Amino acid sequence: MGHDPVADYLRLAAIPVENLSEVEEFLRRHETGSCTLAVLERPDLPVALLQIHAGEATLFSFLPSQGGRSLVNETFIGRTYDATITQVHAIDELGDAAGLKPERAEIAGSRLAGTINLTSYSAEERTALMDALREIIAR
Repeated sequence: MGHDPVADYLRLAAIPVENLSEVEEFLRRHETGSCTLAVLERPDLPVALLQIHAGEATLFSFLPSQGGRSLVNETFIGRTYDATITQVHAIDELGDAAGLKPERAEIAGSRLAGTINLTSYSAEERTALMDALREIIAR
């Protein structure tokens, strides 16, 4: 079984138990074989689930109770013109190129600004994610 971004998001977003199954059901309906999902940790904003589909980005974030109702906020970003994506590698042993392990992807300069933790991604999943991220940057 591969990496499960929805489960990671549900854990990191600290969603109350009473809302967990509804939020998970909603997010699972947005999972398709043709989209890429990743947890985006954002400075000063709630953690979000990033969905990339057909070169366009959408963010899903859980908003705590407002007027008695909790909400999942869906923000369509589309393509971005001002993002910079950096892949950060941790080096286990100095001088050992095989020791390079991608640790996180950092997105700066756009409404997608944040960090994606890559430590639990397989090499194939990491490559697919980085390719999808490159697609959302309009040229």
